[in-house]
Amino acid sequence: MREVYNKQELSKLKPNKYKRLLGVDYATVCKMETTVSQAYEEKHKKGGRPSNFTMHEMVILFLLYIKNYNAMEDYAFEFKVSKSTICDIIHFVLVALLNDKNFTLFGSKCTKFDESEDRLIDVTEVRIERPKYNQNEKYSGKKKYHTMKIQIVRGTVTGFIYEIEIGAGKEHDFHLWKRTFKGSPKNVTNIVDLGYIGMDKIHTNSRIPKKNSKKHKLTKDEIEYNKLLAKDRIFIEHTNSWIKRFKILSTKFRNNLSYFAKFAVLLCGFYNFNAV
Repeated sequence: MREVYNKQELSKLKPNKYKRLLGVDYATVCKMETTVSQAYEEKHKKGGRPSNFTMHEMVILFLLYIKNYNAMEDYAFEFKVSKSTICDIIHFVLVALLNDKNFTLFGSKCTKFDESEDRLIDVTEVRIERPKYNQNEKYSGKKKYHTMKIQIVRGTVTGFIYEIEIGAGKEHDFHLWKRTFKGSPKNVTNIVDLGYIGMDKIHTNSRIPKKNSKKHKLTKDEIEYNKLLAKDRIFIEHTNSWIKRFKILSTKFRNNLSYFAKFAVLLCGFYNFNAV
């Protein structure tokens, strides 16, 4: 298995096939290797047993895991190591990347208040295993199973993800925004979908689609307004689609829920790194 994913074999792939295989491009993989190598040297500064995996193999294993999201037992068999070794490598790479500024969100404390562009806001849901406790809190009536929500705030011009917020499946999109919107610039325009009806009463600069009903049919002007708004909103849907190319967030999340936010933040960090 290691021979298949060595640098020489991967270098033979065309850029689009390389990205399709690992989810990110070659430049991102190189930066990940540098970051993991620095974290590894720092961890073993005072000595310790060296790993049988190279930094390249650790990064490739991590990307294969979040991209394909097979069971750890599968990778243990393919790489001829124990499941605990695979688990340790995945957690080590995850922490190392999260501690690197290149894979953090653009919307840190110093940039959250940026007023240079408007915001696209949307929520995407990820299915999770049925929890042992507080099942009702995480049950999504819309999806008909237990989920976690990721609210993404994206710039309209740069395409950067400023911040994300995590919520349980039962929480309404608008309630999730109300719980977390403090600190957002007041003079930027928020572009949202029908899940955020009522936002304009709190944040004046909001563009929300006009809702159709049996008693109040949409006029031609309102229909045209919704079409124009949908053209602007399509970019946040593309962002959701990019993140969900990694099956860890597009299929049922099987890891401990304490890692859910960490994987969500890292994948959004990947998106920002590729958007530079």
